[in-house]
Amino acid sequence: MNNSQPKTDSSLVFNGDLSSPWRLIRAVVGPRWFLMTTAIVLLAIAAFVHMMIPWFLSKIIDDGLMKFDRDALIYWGGALALVSAVNPIAYALGYRVMALLEARARRQVNHRINNNVSFPGVAPRTSSMGETVNVVTGDNEVLASVFSTIGHGVMNLIAFTLGVILVWQIHMWLGIAIAIGVIATTVIAGPLLGKLEQRWTNYRGTLATTTDFAADTIRGLRVLRGIGGENKFLARYQKQSRDLLEDSYKLSNQSSWIHALQQAIPLTYMVAIIWLGARLTFNGDISVGELSAAFGYATGLVMYSGSLLGTAHSVVSIRVAAVRISRYLSGDRSLNTESQAPEQTVGNPIVVDRGQLTVIVPAKMSAAKQLLMDFAESDDARDTILVSDTDYIFSGTLLEALNTTQGDYEASLAAVNGQDIQSSIESASDQMVHDKGLNLSGGQRQRLILARAIARQSETLLLCDPTSALDAVTELSIARQMKESRSGKTTIVVSGSLIWQSYADSVIHLRDADCEKHVTLKHNSESVQTHPAMENLSLG
Repeated sequence: MNNSQPKTDSSLVFNGDLSSPWRLIRAVVGPRWFLMTTAIVLLAIAAFVHMMIPWFLSKIIDDGLMKFDRDALIYWGGALALVSAVNPIAYALGYRVMALLEARARRQVNHRINNNVSFPGVAPRTSSMGETVNVVTGDNEVLASVFSTIGHGVMNLIAFTLGVILVWQIHMWLGIAIAIGVIATTVIAGPLLGKLEQRWTNYRGTLATTTDFAADTIRGLRVLRGIGGENKFLARYQKQSRDLLEDSYKLSNQSSWIHALQQAIPLTYMVAIIWLGARLTFNGDISVGELSAAFGYATGLVMYSGSLLGTAHSVVSIRVAAVRISRYLSGDRSLNTESQAPEQTVGNPIVVDRGQLTVIVPAKMSAAKQLLMDFAESDDARDTILVSDTDYIFSGTLLEALNTTQGDYEASLAAVNGQDIQSSIESASDQMVHDKGLNLSGGQRQRLILARAIARQSETLLLCDPTSALDAVTELSIARQMKESRSGKTTIVVSGSLIWQSYADSVIHLRDADCEKHVTLKHNSESVQTHPAMENLSLG
């Protein structure tokens, strides 16, 4: 992991605890609260003006047309024209601000995901390729829509509340009809939204599994054909696809009820208000202008009540997307930029002197790898690269795969005896390194990852069993060149290889398996006594 990353836009930095979906949403929305508030105010103004237009129409009818008063007609007509001009301006400005906020939010999440897969050793350990694809292409866009959902939700709520108040002022029975409709909507829609969230979650999980299974099958297609397993994997993929189709139908079935309510309930509002308004006008309880206003209010309530249900639908999908993203990012501790207290551990730390080649020989390899990962993600690590077997190789030319300059490119390949890698790529028809290095052997992939880390010339290099797929001669050459090329820089290798131990300045044997769970790796130039369960063979 490289902790000396270039400076980035502050808008790309998450703040706060992202361990839950609501905290993730707060981390995305929080830094942009002022612009979001501005958008909400603009949309609220637009909604207020829109719902007041029928009131102006009622004044034109009652005070102007019905009384044949030219002055009143001109006065209220001018007022209506002036107010109506405010509506599109406020709408346009509000939507523009929300669109910019959503674009920045998508960029923010994509930037973090890109860091996870671009820098060696920091990709989430439990996240698959399918999950990465779906988080970037689907969940990120849904999460970013939180701005428009909040903006539209507040706008719809203000407009709906204002409409109900205005209708109630015309006549009590009109207001009662609306109140009954609101209660009925809540009772009907509440359980449907709960089931919708569960089915949306199931669908997203199945989609990620299917995408990942397809990617794994394609990557291993040559091997599968060689051992006759193609048909078996095809059958498993077909079954997985049928499961996805079934979950899609369940989600669509539940979602269709929400959409049906969006259409049916507003229509019920309109029919009830128009029918009651007509009866009240016929009986002389309200005027013709008030009937016209009631009809206008009913039209607005049709739109805003349906939008409120749509907002509730969006909240469910945003929460599901936030759950998926927060779980995906949970392996990246650098997301939490606030200072945190260091974890308390049992036992004394392993002490490694700067500028030396140190080899850690573990009783259990996984525990020692975890030590390096914890150190690489700690505040003590500066200009540090962690190389592990989970590092990704992207497709491109060999120079692009190494992500370095021409001079460092040749030196880094030479340091890992990579001449055969270069000749293998140059002799290929496309002269490209394939995704994940699939056109290279296991040993070549391991050396290419190591060469990429060497080319970065970091002050501290952490290697997890870097030569496990190599023969002894190649391993001997790499260990010797690593010792020479990184003289004066800190290199820590987790390996049981005697070759690495022979070139090490310091060798640490972890003999107590229980102790490994409680040891943190510290970086200190001072001589400190180590844990008694370890044998520290430091040369200085």
